[in-house]
Amino acid sequence: MRDSDGSPFGSSRGRPRVLDGAAGTGLVAALGERASASGVERFNLDDPGAVRALHVDHLRAGAQVLRTNTFCSSTGELLRRGVDHPAEEVARAGAELVRAAAREVGSDPLCLGVLGPGSGTGEGSGEAGADPHRIRGLLDGGVDGLLMETLPGVQAARRIVEAIRGLSSSIPILAAFTLSEGGLLPEGGGVREVARFASEFEVALVGLNCSFGPAPMERPLAALRGAWDGPLGAWPNAGMPTGNDAGWTWPVSPASMATWCRSAAESQHLQLVGGCCGTSTEHVAAIAAAIAHSDGSTLP
Repeated sequence: MRDSDGSPFGSSRGRPRVLDGAAGTGLVAALGERASASGVERFNLDDPGAVRALHVDHLRAGAQVLRTNTFCSSTGELLRRGVDHPAEEVARAGAELVRAAAREVGSDPLCLGVLGPGSGTGEGSGEAGADPHRIRGLLDGGVDGLLMETLPGVQAARRIVEAIRGLSSSIPILAAFTLSEGGLLPEGGGVREVARFASEFEVALVGLNCSFGPAPMERPLAALRGAWDGPLGAWPNAGMPTGNDAGWTWPVSPASMATWCRSAAESQHLQLVGGCCGTSTEHVAAIAAAIAHSDGSTLP
């Protein structure tokens, strides 16, 4: 699935591509407590059928872009959770499972290798995301691009980009930043710093993700579009969850998320749209249907 110019991510015309739903949300729902205890990434090797099935469900719901189940799978993150699988093997399997799901459905989605930044701040910011073992595994697995997701700031982003470029000079890089409730980067600064970073490192797409749900993302997203004229994406979470013995409840419904995604795609000329934590196959289906009936995202 590439544009007429051969670029997998650089389209600035037509409707945006639709992302899949949240891997963690889907796998916890499918696997229960055993997925919550030590993270979902280990299931790339321990229960690959469950991971592939989730990808298949997302594709059948209308997703055009699949993310690997590798957000928290750096070497350090796996060890801290007591998972003894090598990060490189977990990452490679994550990419291969996306390809297997695509073959099962008979579709050709874009495959993005996900790099979460880890929880470090200051000097440690982005350390997990820069783990070369995970990056190498994703590259060996044949991803179309690497997605740095839920970035807390440009310091973490720079560190991860440098690690990626140390292993590949050509793989497309996408960068998605999370925001505080006030619309700023957790590490400081705002969307103007994001735009400067995107220009400096010539990322294939820059976006905002997760944060505090769709509504609080509107103003920062508009400001980022004003500062950046390249490919842009947005995939907020389904709001702030509440939990009890029965599990987590997310407040933003599929219909509400779909309405927001269509409006944001049209008003901010997005090339990639979807949801983050708390989004299910029902969210993906609603978003895909809404985008199919949208006016597209043609840039002026």
